[in-house]
Parts: sequence; structure tokens; C-alpha cells
Amino acid sequence: MDATVVAPGAVQTLPESCTSYGLNVVGFVCFLTVSLILRDFRGLSQNTLTLVSLSAIALPLMAMELVQRRAYARESSGLDFAAGNAVDWARVAVKLFGFTMTFAIIALLYWVLPEYHRDFYAPFWQLLKVALPLVLLAAIPYFIFVDRIMRDPCDGYWHCGMALLGRGKHVDGQVLVQYALGWLVKAFFIPLMILMYMRSYQYFLGVNFAGMISSTRNIYNFFYEFSYLVDLLFACVGYVLTVRLLDTHIRSTEPSVKGWVVALACYEPFWALTYGTFLAYNTDNFAWGNWLEGYPVIYALWAATILVFLALYAASTVSFGLRFSNLTHRGILTNGPYRFCKHPAYVSKNISWWLVAVPFIAEAGALDALRDCALLLGVNAIYYLRARTEERHLSWDPVYRQYALAMNERSIFRGVAKWLPFLRYRAEA
Repeated sequence: MDATVVAPGAVQTLPESCTSYGLNVVGFVCFLTVSLILRDFRGLSQNTLTLVSLSAIALPLMAMELVQRRAYARESSGLDFAAGNAVDWARVAVKLFGFTMTFAIIALLYWVLPEYHRDFYAPFWQLLKVALPLVLLAAIPYFIFVDRIMRDPCDGYWHCGMALLGRGKHVDGQVLVQYALGWLVKAFFIPLMILMYMRSYQYFLGVNFAGMISSTRNIYNFFYEFSYLVDLLFACVGYVLTVRLLDTHIRSTEPSVKGWVVALACYEPFWALTYGTFLAYNTDNFAWGNWLEGYPVIYALWAATILVFLALYAASTVSFGLRFSNLTHRGILTNGPYRFCKHPAYVSKNISWWLVAVPFIAEAGALDALRDCALLLGVNAIYYLRARTEERHLSWDPVYRQYALAMNERSIFRGVAKWLPFLRYRAEA
């Protein structure tokens, strides 16, 4: 496609968002309500607490997507209830075979790769023993039902099954590659997100709220952790619930090596190399609390500022609802903080790191401060590259092109983009 030219100063219309921010908040309130009840049942197993708490947001959101928003009726779902085709048992069997063998291949990868033999992953394997049989059992009626109403029933599962059955001449290589990449994203991120969520949720359940309000530091620490709990909560349900009936399926996966490298560089085990080896910008641990410890009023104001940006970060994640995922396209967001700028999560998180680490202040002197600033700018650059590769990928969708072009004129950073033209979006091939 050619570069799209928009008249300067023209205010473009934002397309409709793929999610409802209000319904996502309702789902989050359901999660909070159940979690406050679960605080009195901390004797339950960690697996039970994890599954119940995630279900507390997933089930209401699923119900609202189906009943209130009728997600299954959207064009993007690829479903047509008027079709009412007869069940093609052979095709369903191939899909279920592809689905089951996908899990077997992922299990083999987990077994082969030393990373997944670390004790860190042990709670996930315990959870999987409970959850995986339920998933495999639910897949049977789901595949039978959805296959009857799909416009193109020969999806990635079918192509995977046919490929593994040695029927290569019937396989579309591009569909199969996209299918494999989508499952690679899930295989990498699901264990990581769920394990981090487990730890964060255990912290939340154990918080002494009465004691929390006793000091500014305690309040700051709680809301700092809480912002990341919100992020992990929506990440967990998002990565798991890639379901066509909810229109939350993966429409496409990042195809470039560059896109994968800059995304994975921000997560363990790769983050240990990215930050620990090359970009450790705060090795002296001189964070904002040390700097302002003797100034209680400024301390409180600085803490509040950090929390505002972290709240924006969490609010950005809420926009995703059931569609959170790195490296994939699952619909275009134009609500919540995304109404005011592109990539609000990246922007707010990176600003919060400057405020937390205060790299411009170093006990060792000005040269160390300059060095720390340069290193943190390196981390910021990685997130800039993530944003650019995501934009390039999402630009396959005309809805995203409409959104991004509109943000050229509507974004709160449009003034900055006039001085730095490379920040403006251009819908180029």
C-alpha cells in the first residue's frame, strides 16, 4: 500500500475499539470482590487460589463478551451462525489431533530446554496437572461446535493436523507458520505470566491493610505491587483465552526476527542478559527513596507521581480485556488510555523507571550519573523498537492504520511529534 497522506490539522475519527473498557472494569471488580473473600481462605492450595482468582475475572468477561457484546457475531470472528453446517467428523478429528499434538510438541520443548527444569517453574507444572485435563476435555465439544459455523473451517489446527499426518499437499505453509508462531508465543509467555501472577497474588492476599496505611513507604510499596498485579492478571487470562467464539483468537503473529528479539529481550531469561550484562543502569541501588528519605513532603509527592504513571500503565492493560498478548494481533484498541496516545503502557512504564531509579543522581558523581542515564536510554530504545515493530505488524489491519493516523492529530504527544517527525505514523508498505 502507498503512504497515506492526511491533511495537516485534520482531526481524524477513531475507529471503534475491539474491547469495552467499562466491561473490563466490571470484570476486574469481580476479581477484586472474590479476592477479598479469598483472603479469609488462604489455607487453600496455591493451585486453587490461582484458578479461582483467574476464573473470577475470566468468566464474567467471557459472559459479557458473549451476551452483551455478541463477540461471536462480528465479522472478525470468522463465524457465521446462519451456516449451520453438518458436523464434518473427519475434519474435527484432524483439528483435535493437531491441537493435541501441539501440546505434545510444546511439552517436548519444555522437557528438552534446561530453562524449564529450574525450580522456578515447579508451581506451574503443578498447576498444569490440574488445568490441562480440563482444557483438553473442553476442547472436544468446542471444536465440534465451532467447526460447524466457521466460514473457513480449515484453520491452523486443521493445517497442523494434516501436516503431522503427512498430508503436506493439502497444507498452506503460511497458515501453518502463523499457527506455529502463535503457539510459540503462548508456550513462552503463559508459564512466565502465571508464575509471576502467583507470586504477586500471594503478596496481595497477605497484605495487612491496616498496617499498610501507617506510612507513605508502605502505601507506595502496596500500590507499586498492585499495579503489576493488574497487569499480570489481564496478561494471564489474555494469553490463555485465544478463542474464536469470543473473537479473541490470534489473527496474526509478528513475522519478523527483529520484532521477536526486541520483545523477548524484555523478559526472562533474556532480560538477565539484556539488563544484567549490558544495560544495568542502577548498580549502586541508589533509588529515589534513598535520595529523598530526609524530605517527607517531597518524598510523598515523588511517590505519588510514580504511582500515577504506574496507574496509567495498569489502566492501559485493562483496555485489553481478554485480548492481552505480546507479538500478536487480536484486535485494535482505541479506548482507555489508548484514546490519548499510542503505546500508553510503554510510555508510562518507561517514565516510571526514570522516576524510580533517578539515574541522573549518583553518589559516585556526575560521570556515573551520565553513564546510568545513557544505559536507561538504552532500555527506552528497546521499548521504542518494540513500539515500531508492533506498529508495522498491526498496520496489516486497516483499522489500525485509521487509528494510528488519527493519533497523529489527536495524541497528547502530537506537539512533540511535530518537532520529532519520526514519531509520526506513516502507513507505508
